[in-house]
This record gives sequence, C-alpha cells and structure tokens, in this order.
Amino acid sequence: MKKSQDFNNSKVWVSGATKPAELVSVSKFSNGLLWLAAIAIIVVGVAITMYSNVLGAYGTSVAVIVVLLALLIARFTNQGRRFWTFFNASKLELAKVVWPTRKETMTITVMVIVVVIIFAILISIFGVIFENFIQYFLG
Repeated sequence: MKKSQDFNNSKVWVSGATKPAELVSVSKFSNGLLWLAAIAIIVVGVAITMYSNVLGAYGTSVAVIVVLLALLIARFTNQGRRFWTFFNASKLELAKVVWPTRKETMTITVMVIVVVIIFAILISIFGVIFENFIQYFLG
C-alpha cells in the first residue's frame, strides 16, 4: 500500500479497493434553499462587479470570491455531495495508476514518430504512383 493513500473512516474496504462511504443527503427543501442561496450570491456578485465603479481593480477579486463562495454553498447540496464523492473516488483510482517511466515514454514516442514517418513515405509513394498511372491514361 502506498503511503500517499490515506484510508480514514469515511471510506470502506470492498474487494481489494476502497470506495467512499454512503452519501448523506439533505432534504429536498434544504437542497432547494442551498441552490437558491448559491444562485442569489452569484447574481448579487455579478451585479456588484458590473455596476460598481468603487471596486476599480478589485472587481476581478470580488468576482472570484463570489464564485468560490457559491461553489462552497453548492458543495453541500445533494448534487454537490455526489460530485464530491465522485471526485474522491477518482482520486483513489488515480492513486492506483502505474505511470510509465521516462525511458518507456521516450521509447514509445520514438516508435510512434518512426511509424508516422514510414506511413507518410508510403502514402507519398502511392500518391506518386497513382498520379503517374492516371496521367498515363489521360494522356
């Protein structure tokens, strides 16, 4: 097991792999309120940055803060919780990937370049042959 994998109590062990624990969902009403709050924050933030000359150079910073705040609120909705679970599961799967070494990458890259060059030459040769063939019959 790699040291970078961190198994805390929010994950369960299933058939040699880890998967996130079951989701806790919020009520439909709370979910709607959270989405409404996130949208309201974005609308107010857009209005402030568009119609306020006082902000000046800080308008972009305010816009970034508004978007981050809206994303933070959206993270606690049912859809946000599902996305966060998916994101954590993706990180676990990415930790299992065996990346090629530099030597393997360079070897495969050279092989691809050589094959592309060979096929380019073959296609050029066939093009010249067919061009001469057609020119012979067309006169």
